[in-house]
Amino acid sequence: MLPLHPQPLSDEVLSSWMVRLAFANGYPLHTFYAALLRHKEPIWNRDIDRHPSPSLINLLSQQTRQQPDALQAMTLSAYNGVVFGNMPMIGNAPWILPVGVFHRTRRRAGMQFCPICLQLDVIPYFRRRWRLAFYAMCEHHFCVMHDGCPRCHSSIAFHRHGVGLKKSIPENALRLCHHCMFDLRWSKPKYLNWPDPHSWIQLRSMLNFFDDGVWAVGSCTLPVGVPFFQGLRALARMIYGRHGHHLRHQLSKELGIPVAERFSAKNIEFEFLCPEDRLVLMLTTFWLLENWPARFVSTCKAVRFTRSRIAEVPTLLPYWLARIADEHLNYRPYWPNEDEVDSAVTYLLSRGQPITHHSLGNALGLSRESAITAWNLWRAQ
Repeated sequence: MLPLHPQPLSDEVLSSWMVRLAFANGYPLHTFYAALLRHKEPIWNRDIDRHPSPSLINLLSQQTRQQPDALQAMTLSAYNGVVFGNMPMIGNAPWILPVGVFHRTRRRAGMQFCPICLQLDVIPYFRRRWRLAFYAMCEHHFCVMHDGCPRCHSSIAFHRHGVGLKKSIPENALRLCHHCMFDLRWSKPKYLNWPDPHSWIQLRSMLNFFDDGVWAVGSCTLPVGVPFFQGLRALARMIYGRHGHHLRHQLSKELGIPVAERFSAKNIEFEFLCPEDRLVLMLTTFWLLENWPARFVSTCKAVRFTRSRIAEVPTLLPYWLARIADEHLNYRPYWPNEDEVDSAVTYLLSRGQPITHHSLGNALGLSRESAITAWNLWRAQ
């Protein structure tokens, strides 16, 4: 067992704690894990916060007396069934900021930070929720998140401290840029001027309670979070995507801010946008959700925005959004997707309820025909 094993801090992501663990014992990372702990598998040439190997989790548990389940809960897989179905082993995952691993370097801004949080930390560390793409604003200080060093524009890669010939570890390394040693605490906070207070309040509430799993969308209350976040992502994509030109101009006119100029048909995924763009999209999406579905329908009809423009793959839309789009913007039948069905099945089983088309329909708010389709989809798996 290690002489020093700092306890994980509130919402700390696994990689942050692993770096603190090595530095607290006075070793650079490679020496600590490969030589001292004799873990021979690669660690830092992958996104360790997504799928750490069982052998690494067990080794950390043995050396620190942390339970394996507690260590696994520090990874991004803790959001399975909360904001997405199951995180894929490879490739990009919805709502997770990609790190763009190249050897041990990071080509993408996969980690964010709030400079005020780092200022107030007695022990600087990085939060798990800072890896979420919709978390573009600090829930405590309401500033836009930073996704890199403001001085040299390097991505956040705290595991790069202590790399090189000298292998020296700076004091309080996690609050310093690994490339230029700028103290990230002194990054200037940025605040967004937003005209609609209600959507601002709704977004703040979501950032505080997104892992509670119960969401109300108009008259429809969803007991599971995955369908809500699927719809949220589809609405954001609808706004900034290639079919949203007229919609963006309509939103600019109604909100009184330059949505159209900010998003000129960016053909990239939401997770690759900068924090300020993601924050504007989240606020605009929550503005559309106000008085659901009246505002959404009227805004879409004003620019003749049809159901087929919302999602190129119709089965990716959750029922609460597909039903409104079918009823008001088109008349195609809804087919539930596998992630939505799986999250409902998990919810029902956890409460000891039988899996029938009636119970699935009640959990997801489906019509009888769609509920039977969901049940058959589950049985065929």
